[in-house]
Amino acid sequence: MGSAPETLSVFSAIVETVLNDGVLTQEEKRLIITIGRELELDDGDPVRVYNAVLEGEVITGGRKLTRNERVQVYRRSWRTVNFNDDESIDEAAVMKRLREVLDFSKEEAEGLIKPLRSTSEDPVEDESSISSRFRRMFGR
Repeated sequence: MGSAPETLSVFSAIVETVLNDGVLTQEEKRLIITIGRELELDDGDPVRVYNAVLEGEVITGGRKLTRNERVQVYRRSWRTVNFNDDESIDEAAVMKRLREVLDFSKEEAEGLIKPLRSTSEDPVEDESSISSRFRRMFGR
């Protein structure tokens, strides 16, 4: 791997990708919001980057991402895209670009999401949670 990618550089590459076809879909909006949140961008950064990309400017910089942060950004973005098991062509393009800017090979990225594919549909709940107790009480 080269030097660690920086948050603003990653976000800029993703915004550039979603704007490439001239249409910003609801799915793409949801995905860039997720990515921006996972990158922990400062207030105003998403809008600043978006406007800069519209103007054709290149944005670089931000905080350097650790390997663990890169893994988490990729996994959470994948979950957002695959929430309904209906990845669009645009979302696939964003995920490919995200993989590239986070400096993961195709094989490495597949390995990162493999455990997510095999998990059950039902989230694991804390047995002491109220909803868990109600389910046990009412057999649901």
